Amino acid sequence: MPGDDSSSTSTAILATPTAAIPAHSPYFLHSSDQPGTPLVTPVLDGNNFPTWHRAIVMALEAKNKLQFLDGSLPKPASDSPDPPHWTRCNSMVRSWIVHSIVPNIAHSILWVDSARDAWLDLHDRFSQKNAPRIFEIRRSISTLSEGLDSISIYYTKMKSLRDALSSYRAMPTCTCGTATTLQSHVETDSLMDILQGLHESYSVVRSQILLMDPLPTIA
Repeated sequence: MPGDDSSSTSTAILATPTAAIPAHSPYFLHSSDQPGTPLVTPVLDGNNFPTWHRAIVMALEAKNKLQFLDGSLPKPASDSPDPPHWTRCNSMVRSWIVHSIVPNIAHSILWVDSARDAWLDLHDRFSQKNAPRIFEIRRSISTLSEGLDSISIYYTKMKSLRDALSSYRAMPTCTCGTATTLQSHVETDSLMDILQGLHESYSVVRSQILLMDPLPTIA
């Protein structure tokens, strides 16, 4: 019937924009992607930016949406077919970020139209060197000891502190070999931190390890 043909045609037209976007495209949104869903926990509270930043980046990489933050996918020209898709995904990413932040911080970026601009604003405010936090972590590392814990539990605690410290001290990008040397020094420092907190029952083993050349890795 003519009425049925018209209905089928309308349905096909409405379905075309979504169906035409392949799954590998950054414009693709899965049916499970919801704007009100926090991407990560815990949310950003102003004191956990390094770990929150890393978690958000990982989540958006998994969703193929990191391009909306790093500037590699700017808003398309108005004469292309992509602006509606870009706007839709940009709003989705903005919403994910807003719902992954405590309300008083989220309100400050709520009216920013670009997900990238909101991201850069948060980065400028919270990525500054946090000397008091670095001091706290360094002090925790220097005072941590195995005590009554097992080696595994003690190592896990130490690694958590070392990872937190490294989040405030990014290694420089280098192709001359200097970064490898710096990384070696960092690994040596980590080994020393582990050894100094071991129970005294391991004093002989510790002495033997310190005499090794080269020093073993923490693993």
